[in-house]
Amino acid sequence: MDIVMLAAGSSTRMGETNKLLLEYRGLPMVAYSCLEALRFLEHHAGQNDENCRLIVVTGYRRQSTEKALGTCRSFLEGTGSRLEMLVVNNPDYRNGQFSSTKVGVSQVNDGPFFISLADMPLVTAAHYETLAPLLAGHDAVRPFSTKDGDRVPGHPVLHAPRLKEKILKCSDDCSVSKILRSCDVYEPSFDDDSWSRDIDYAQDYERLSLSQLSVQAQPSL
Repeated sequence: MDIVMLAAGSSTRMGETNKLLLEYRGLPMVAYSCLEALRFLEHHAGQNDENCRLIVVTGYRRQSTEKALGTCRSFLEGTGSRLEMLVVNNPDYRNGQFSSTKVGVSQVNDGPFFISLADMPLVTAAHYETLAPLLAGHDAVRPFSTKDGDRVPGHPVLHAPRLKEKILKCSDDCSVSKILRSCDVYEPSFDDDSWSRDIDYAQDYERLSLSQLSVQAQPSL
């Protein structure tokens, strides 16, 4: 199983700030998101005797994003040979997220694969673990968040191997959501907004930081 982690966007809604380098729990956001993905893959590889890869797609401010992944490289040094992180650059990242999706998906092996977003640090190894056994005969599994009453589509999305070529054949102005409309998609709902809470604006990051401080301030039992 592979995970495609999209980390190429230009963070235009954050102004001059590269949101993926903002700190979350002591790490750059991109590193934290990738580390959680690697933790899942390490467990999955061990449980299934399977080679697994995290494929990180960079683009905007590529060098600083790749440098921020140092913690992930250190983590890999302590794991077995069945786990790998591949960093690939999308020189056409300005064409939109789907162009980066295709760059990442082109590198996946012949097995199920996740597509995930690096600006969603609340997605943990446990979220991947929850979705992994749900694919069965479906084309994809897409989680939905229902915490605030609305049903909001989220990430990561798990894809059957047969969707690889379907994604690669589409033009850059397409999207995974458009492709999934014509597929057999299992859509489980969860009372957890982590599945759909991305960090697009400064206010989103402020709320994320405040919630982190709130958790840290809670007394231990």
